[in-house]
Amino acid sequence: MNKTKFTLIILAIIFAFADVGYGIYGVVSYFMTQPQNRAPIFYGIYAIVGVLTSIAVIVMLILSIWGKGKYFRQRYGLYMTALMLSVVLSLTSISTILLICTMFISDWVWTKPKDEQIYHKEIKEPSKEERIAQLRQMKDNGLISEEEFQEEVMKLL
Repeated sequence: MNKTKFTLIILAIIFAFADVGYGIYGVVSYFMTQPQNRAPIFYGIYAIVGVLTSIAVIVMLILSIWGKGKYFRQRYGLYMTALMLSVVLSLTSISTILLICTMFISDWVWTKPKDEQIYHKEIKEPSKEERIAQLRQMKDNGLISEEEFQEEVMKLL
């Protein structure tokens, strides 16, 4: 997994923890206000669902990058589900913005070989002595005749 994408997802998880903390503060504040001054119960339920959804997003993001992102491709569905839940829950939160940015970063890792000579293999041609020894071996094995042997030796010399 790409280090930049991994780092941005980690930052998104950290900011999602901050969102959970702020959501818990909102739920506690809702129930701490006087009942006659409190908004309808729908807002309290919405705040609780928001906190639970933020926790689910955190868990899915952690599972998607578990093992330093080694299995990110197999767990891509968790990442995309966390991204969509985060967008639906709060489009303007920092964690959502970071997750949207990660969507446009490739998760492929491009590595450059340490030894550039991999691409520059030298083709070593045998020396004249080695080639004559090969021809002599071929002649002894009966693969070429004496005339062909003499002809090839003359070409080399």
